[in-house]
Amino acid sequence: MNNVSSNSQAPRAGRPRSESARLAILDAAADLALAESRVPTVDAVAARAGVSRTTIYKWWPSASAVLAEGLLERFHESIEFDDSLPVRDALTLQVGALVRLLRETPAGALLRQLLAAAASDERLANALLERWMDPRRERAAHHLARGVAQGELRADVDVELVVDALFAPVYHRLVWGHAPLDSDLAGQVCDLVWPAISAR
Repeated sequence: MNNVSSNSQAPRAGRPRSESARLAILDAAADLALAESRVPTVDAVAARAGVSRTTIYKWWPSASAVLAEGLLERFHESIEFDDSLPVRDALTLQVGALVRLLRETPAGALLRQLLAAAASDERLANALLERWMDPRRERAAHHLARGVAQGELRADVDVELVVDALFAPVYHRLVWGHAPLDSDLAGQVCDLVWPAISAR
């Protein structure tokens, strides 16, 4: 499996970061946030991880950015599904894992807070895209490309648009709360999308 969370993020300028320090900081941010259902302060993360504030600010622009990456690291299994699975199954499982994560763990409330704050904080918006959204999108795009290569999906499929269509209902319901994050939402979304992209 590809370790998206470890390899896809380039560190900020400065000395190469210690992997052990990085993991300690990400664990601290996730632990504090999940326990308290709110974004922790940089001071709290630094104290729990046993590092300085300066160390954190060398590598991340804010506590929210640390948390975005920390949540991905903590729940990374929710984006990794083996290529031996049929493409439709892999996509349904990935969307379903996100639904369960947001519905059944404190990560849902935390991500809602981060998305709300990102509306007025460009750095946080970029951090969420790079450290939470993009790794998930990349894995879904990988499975879609696999489907095209295998002749299961149309060759002219707009992969980026399909990824939007797969995940948008989940985030829309999370943010607005107009409808529940039902256990069968992933299946319903894929049932809706699949006829438009299938080569058969």
